[in-house]
Amino acid sequence: MMFGDHVYLNMLWLLFPLGLFLRWAWKQRVQALHRFGNPELVERLVEGVSRPKQKAKLVLLFFVFAFSLIALSRPLWGQREQILVSRGHDILVALDVSRSMLAEDMKPNRLAKAKFELNELISRLQGNRIGLVIFAGDAFVQCPLTLDYSAAKILLSEVDVGSVPVPGTAISRAIRKCLESFPPGERESRVIILITDGEDTVEDPKAAAEQAAKEGVMIYAIGIGNPLGVPIPLRGEDGGLQEYLKDKSGNVVTSKLDEDTLRALCLTTGGAYYPARADTLELQSIHDHMEERRRQRLLQTRFISQYEERFQFFLFPALVLLVAEMLMTDRKRAVRRTVGGFTHAENHAPRPALREKEAQS
Repeated sequence: MMFGDHVYLNMLWLLFPLGLFLRWAWKQRVQALHRFGNPELVERLVEGVSRPKQKAKLVLLFFVFAFSLIALSRPLWGQREQILVSRGHDILVALDVSRSMLAEDMKPNRLAKAKFELNELISRLQGNRIGLVIFAGDAFVQCPLTLDYSAAKILLSEVDVGSVPVPGTAISRAIRKCLESFPPGERESRVIILITDGEDTVEDPKAAAEQAAKEGVMIYAIGIGNPLGVPIPLRGEDGGLQEYLKDKSGNVVTSKLDEDTLRALCLTTGGAYYPARADTLELQSIHDHMEERRRQRLLQTRFISQYEERFQFFLFPALVLLVAEMLMTDRKRAVRRTVGGFTHAENHAPRPALREKEAQS
């Protein structure tokens, strides 16, 4: 036999001093009655009370306490096999919203294309929780993990370049923010989908990827952009081209897709890298890959042996004894006698006249 809660199990030691206390309290009660007056007179006064029943009530309370402690200790014995059912994924999308996402090598631009494809992905999700982390020079949670896909779409629609005021591209901070956003406790599969051009201008993201691998989080990356580099247009409110983004020296800035960095991140965590194409961001491929892994887990039926909870075998006797104690009276049963053809009940309590006579004597 095993016990699930050793705190109450250790309290079983209280039964020994409890038994001694009840025994002492009973003796004190008897001695108090003897000190009350003449022993014979006292015996007559309490003649209608059954001392064996009083003792029995104390014994019942003792066992109620004992069985209750054992039940609270959660006794376990016997084993049963339980099938582990695979659950859905927790998916956090880390979306780059830096200025480089304004490049138009993906029409109408990188960010608009990514938002459109993400919206389509959310529409296809079933049973998977989705969340959104946006990043530039820093990272913020735009949408925590949720099954409310409509709310996720609304929050996605509000994302734009400038949603993160810190300039730059901090992939490492985005990965760490995703890791912080996963709820405590293990899930069947935790996934980060990183959508960026791969140019980390803040720090090396390798350490963040290694941390994700230690925590069992898989990173899929979608490289969006041109490896050869393209300029970043700056357009006015009417959509007209004003100029191209320039650095402090006045040179036109070009944004290149860093595929090597993204491949290394995915390789570290066991994920996969997908280069974006003009017609799709490969999000469907990632979704299909995750669902295939989920189906494989379902096919691999796993059993675990668990001890059966047996507290009810002690809780039920405790309740029965408690009810019995409450229903039990400490009065003696009346003796039925037949006098002249009539039956009447007579108990052993002294009559008032007898009490007065004994008091006068």
